[in-house]
Amino acid sequence: MPRPITPAAMLDLPSLITRLGGVSHFSHLSEVDRTRIVSAGQVHFYPADSMIFEEGSDCAGLFVLFKGCVNLCKLGLQGQETIIAVIKPIIMFNEVAVLDGGPNPLSAMAVEKCASWRLSHEAFISLAKNYPEVGTGLLRVLASRFRAILIQYEDLLSRPVCARTAKVILDLSKHGSLPIDRRDHSNQELAAMAATGPEVFSRALKRLREANVIDCTRAEIRVRKPTRLAEIALLSPESAMEFYSDN
Repeated sequence: MPRPITPAAMLDLPSLITRLGGVSHFSHLSEVDRTRIVSAGQVHFYPADSMIFEEGSDCAGLFVLFKGCVNLCKLGLQGQETIIAVIKPIIMFNEVAVLDGGPNPLSAMAVEKCASWRLSHEAFISLAKNYPEVGTGLLRVLASRFRAILIQYEDLLSRPVCARTAKVILDLSKHGSLPIDRRDHSNQELAAMAATGPEVFSRALKRLREANVIDCTRAEIRVRKPTRLAEIALLSPESAMEFYSDN
């Protein structure tokens, strides 16, 4: 695991205790209990585009993200990266590894500057014995992530690349109500979210642009026809077979 960058001015203990109270699984605990939990871990800071931990490496522990944005990624057999989840404050991640102490099942990449509290596997086991709510809270997070993975698996089975691309654009644009800033979302990131490669993703974007359902420039992506885009994403009861018939 890369050494995190730790500035001299660390987040102070009272601030951490308050922020931890913003995590649903810890919100009902007393300030004394949250103080004990916070004191069992450490705060780390990561620069943008840095690796927090790598898939397959030794258990990095449990993380709670307080600031920034983190992509949880999985590598395919051919080295293709798929973004499994985008983590934003305040939420826990890497719960699988901390539960069993095994290798990290995913990689975590800091999309922007991040501040995160980290708890080792050993410290987690100790806390879970005294605070069972911590363990049951993690199980709820794990169940939620598992459902998200099943949805992605369903997309891979039932949606062609263009449909997955349309679905990603709909999600990021809030069903067409907002433009997608391409400075914030590179082609590589968008392709990973659609579980495909950048070149294939670019071809799918071109098809959607030629179908007049999106406007696509180097600066942004705008949805012109959200209802039609939803049909292409196979999210609508209407058929989109004519769009795919010439594939």
